[in-house]
Amino acid sequence: MLDHATLWATLDKLADKHQLTPSGLARRAGLDPTSFNVSKRFAADGRPRWPSTESLSKVLDVTQMSFVDFALLLQGENETSSIHFRSFPAYLCTSDELKEVNLENISDLKLDNFCDSFIFPSPQSDKFFAVEVSSNSFEPYYSEGQILIVSPESSLRRNDHVLILTKSGELHCGPLQRQTNERIEFRRHIPDETPRVVAVADMVWSARISWVSQ
Repeated sequence: MLDHATLWATLDKLADKHQLTPSGLARRAGLDPTSFNVSKRFAADGRPRWPSTESLSKVLDVTQMSFVDFALLLQGENETSSIHFRSFPAYLCTSDELKEVNLENISDLKLDNFCDSFIFPSPQSDKFFAVEVSSNSFEPYYSEGQILIVSPESSLRRNDHVLILTKSGELHCGPLQRQTNERIEFRRHIPDETPRVVAVADMVWSARISWVSQ
């Protein structure tokens, strides 16, 4: 039987697996950073508060975890059916170096002298590369020194954090608001901010950010 304490403990465990705090997990899912705080788990009168199905759906989406795998975590199982936490080799470059690399087919990156190993959750079939943030150009989403695991073959969905290179050599990073055949629009960081828009015709490539070091 699913109980209040077990569900919250499982969310804490999922956050820990991704090297996040509960607040960090909520932020990654596009929720209010305080959504999963311990203080929010009970109402003022002592009644238990449960995370909404929408919140759970967003968390499973950004962590690339199926509901079956989440259910296994609820039952105390550490191994999941398709997502594996282990060391993976990945092509590594800095965000500044990435601007200079000709990536007409980004999925053809070879594991050579630039290869390093990272521990993160991923289906074994995924292709990915690693980007070390080497400036403040990705703020407020990512800070200098963080490692981004980027999946060039994953389809982009609303609220995904994405990385886009344009023909002018600009790297755009942030959460996806909407995508059409003609343009990609990033979600506003603050309500009054003018949304960033990239024309599809100006794109060299786009990729989904699957995991971030803390």
